[in-house]
Amino acid sequence: MKQRIGAMFSRVPGSVPALGAGAAIGGFVLDAWKRRQEEQDRARMVTRVIHSSFHAFQPKVEIPREQVQVTMKRLLDLDDRSPVLIWGSHLAGKSFALFKAFEQAGFREGVVHVKLADDKDVARELLCKQLGAPGHVEAEEALRQAAKTLSRLPIIVLEIPREVSDMAVVRSCSGFAKTWGYDAELAKVIVLASSASMALSFDADAREVRFQIQPLSEEECQQEEVQTFLKHHGGAVAVEHKSELLHLSGGNVGKLEDLAQALRTKTFEEVRLETISAQDGVDLSLFVLRLFVLRSQEEEILRFFGIDAQGGFGPEKVLAAKEVARRVADAPFEQCVRSVDFADRFTSKDLAQAVKARGAHCIYVKATTKADERFCAASPSVHALLKQKTRWLGIF
Repeated sequence: MKQRIGAMFSRVPGSVPALGAGAAIGGFVLDAWKRRQEEQDRARMVTRVIHSSFHAFQPKVEIPREQVQVTMKRLLDLDDRSPVLIWGSHLAGKSFALFKAFEQAGFREGVVHVKLADDKDVARELLCKQLGAPGHVEAEEALRQAAKTLSRLPIIVLEIPREVSDMAVVRSCSGFAKTWGYDAELAKVIVLASSASMALSFDADAREVRFQIQPLSEEECQQEEVQTFLKHHGGAVAVEHKSELLHLSGGNVGKLEDLAQALRTKTFEEVRLETISAQDGVDLSLFVLRLFVLRSQEEEILRFFGIDAQGGFGPEKVLAAKEVARRVADAPFEQCVRSVDFADRFTSKDLAQAVKARGAHCIYVKATTKADERFCAASPSVHALLKQKTRWLGIF
């Protein structure tokens, strides 16, 4: 019987090879399916980048802030790889100002908004999760492919709400902004911070540009649109108490809106007393905070001028660094100073070393291209202080 069965199978041509071929075909199909899945996953990540957009609450009545928008437009220069830090108090209008700038620039897609709302959030990990990327390599490739489709760099907005208390979150944004934004040029990175402490903790190794959304200026408060704004939210009584409301709000647009709306159900005196009660101690805190920021800027400038006390810089580098500070102070704030003017005397790497070692963030490197690096003041207020200090210290 065994001989008959063996003979029968022996007469089936290619029976054993057929099984091997079937396994090979099965493996090929499985590999092809896996490749197809990977291609679809990659395409999905790229699509998520391309079709992402930034949204913010849009008020029905707006108080124009022309100077803020002019600065915002300048900050959205995609040829400049410098990360951007935009900060201001809660309800100052940071998100709306950025939204308007995106709209005016035509950036309605390719803007990935990552909100780090938890003390355990890490910028890179949260971005990968949002894109559906298994790791940073896949996320990086998705950004590169999206840039080809968009014909420009994608934009990544990292938002840090005021509820976040762990500065490790801010440090993760700093590292991400420098490595993914400035070094690798994978995206234009913009960080939104809701407090001065966050802004002071942010450090992209002197590569970032900083911009504070200030309260309404005296000129902005004189605009007719302010009355329209108050009437819309609080009626005639809000317009009647315009100057008092502006004082109580400190020029904060969001707070001004809240106060005007409160007048719909309460008397002005009730609103005033509640606001004063809630602000008990806040005015002093804000005053102290302003002094702290100003003092911090002064200290950073003085630390920069004191780089000779820090190893790694000889007399020639020290002189060159001080000349950089003087030239930056003398040049218009927007113009900056070309680093090529200093050649090998003081390079962008020297500046980064000084900033990191001395904690002096008064000057940063603005790089439109790798061939066009410029030394710039960190902000208009720092620029003004540089002018004062270079003359006070006799650096001409």
